[in-house]
Amino acid sequence: MHVALQIARIAAVIALLCFASALASPPNRLPLALRGLRRILRKDMGVHGGEEIKVSPRRRAIAFFLILLAVALALI
Repeated sequence: MHVALQIARIAAVIALLCFASALASPPNRLPLALRGLRRILRKDMGVHGGEEIKVSPRRRAIAFFLILLAVALALI
């Protein structure tokens, strides 16, 4: 039973972090870590440039709260 609880906590932390990442990313954009990978791959293909789209402060605040919740859940 204890192992199942630990696995559920890990899954919940990962889900919260994924959801926070999705909220903090602009619409129709990849999360930050994947954008860096895409940028590297685009440079390898010879494609440069791109316009930055801002994320609303509300969505960033919710994403930050979810990250704090994930940290708290991971430390309990």
